[in-house]
Amino acid sequence: MIKCLSTFIGLFNILVCFSQTQKDLPVIDKNDLPEAKFSSSRVFSGSSLFGYIDGGAELYLEYGFDVATVTKIEYKGGEYKTEIFKMTGPEEAFGIFSVSKYRCLSMPPLSKFSCQTKYQLQICKGPYYISIINGTGTRSDSIACLIIGKKIADKIMDQEVDLSSYLPDINTETIQTKSILVKGRLGIVNGSPELEDFFMGTTGYTAVIVREDAKKIISVKYRNKESYQEFLELHKLEEDKPFLSGNVKKIGEYHLLIELPD
Repeated sequence: MIKCLSTFIGLFNILVCFSQTQKDLPVIDKNDLPEAKFSSSRVFSGSSLFGYIDGGAELYLEYGFDVATVTKIEYKGGEYKTEIFKMTGPEEAFGIFSVSKYRCLSMPPLSKFSCQTKYQLQICKGPYYISIINGTGTRSDSIACLIIGKKIADKIMDQEVDLSSYLPDINTETIQTKSILVKGRLGIVNGSPELEDFFMGTTGYTAVIVREDAKKIISVKYRNKESYQEFLELHKLEEDKPFLSGNVKKIGEYHLLIELPD
């Protein structure tokens, strides 16, 4: 009897947690798309993400992962896999988006940051990274992805990421199209692998990297003095002095703006 009661309580807690998780995420259902058919959503949090993307979960955890939901939607004759990742903040969501997007054919105005290819629509809005995948790459599938993406994005009222403090002299369009944000080695390897040695052995940083006019601009901010000193010592760097073959400028506490030839 005690064992049965314990099992029931455990199951009840899982269901409550699942319900709260679903409520917190910008999921859509038949109220949003009455003509669509929705599969039961799968929800992943913490280390359970390895059960879904084993081999790729480490990247999400490095940035700061909260919870994800995965749903298959049948709509207008097509099938679409919709992934909604809630990260720990807007910077973390943009980071995943920035190192995941590839050869965008368009950037639909569903949010400040979006990327559409034949087979995938990616959206970054607030603390959410959204991926909608289709299997055929047809025009009708692309349109359906846009409809689904807009329904999800419209539910997100969180503040968009603002990278202007990292790149004060870079225009918005360049930031939208050419920047990546990294928080550790895996982000570097996925987004700008040639810089792996540049950050070797340092931790506790957020770096925004842009390639522009044959130069690489690296805006790197460290979490504390110890991490900041590690980076300075790695490069035998003195603030506001010539740096390697480029230049460095301090733009905030533990925050450097570095220009290197690309």
